[in-house]
Amino acid sequence: MKKIFLYSILIFIFSIGTGYFYGSLWKKENVSDVSVNEANSLNIVKETAGVTEEKVAYNASFALKKYYDKCGHFKFNYSELPIEIVNLSKSELQNMYPDWKIEEFTSNNIVLSKKIKDYCEDHYVLKLDNENVDVFHIANNEELEFFKSTDISTEYLTSDDINNLQKGIYVYGISNLNSAIEDFE
Repeated sequence: MKKIFLYSILIFIFSIGTGYFYGSLWKKENVSDVSVNEANSLNIVKETAGVTEEKVAYNASFALKKYYDKCGHFKFNYSELPIEIVNLSKSELQNMYPDWKIEEFTSNNIVLSKKIKDYCEDHYVLKLDNENVDVFHIANNEELEFFKSTDISTEYLTSDDINNLQKGIYVYGISNLNSAIEDFE
């Protein structure tokens, strides 16, 4: 009888110890869905003295807006998130891109904008160069840079077309450029 009593006490103590061990593990797992190591590696939100600071997530979208003041156009381009801005705060991002304005900042979406004192890259001029029509790109300081030559000869053009091409025909966009060239062919 003493053996049964002793075995019962040992089983009881073992059961309490096992229950306590599993209970403490279960409590730790349910306190937070993200472990401390995972939270530190993601580092999306940093809390300092009760103030939370949002950080750039590794899967955030990243866009650049360029405003061109000479033509009034703007380009909005999504690009791959630079790895060096992951986990940066808004102020750290501004320090990294001092020439850009932060238009939108969340952990999942970054939009930077910048004003550029120039024309955008979609402005072209058709001009006569010797006896053929050439295409020029409007560059900095409104200078014309050679873009490409065409097979359009002046011998097949009207006098009005020749006069307009001598002055220069300004075109915006590559599709409009191609259309203008086709009109002369």
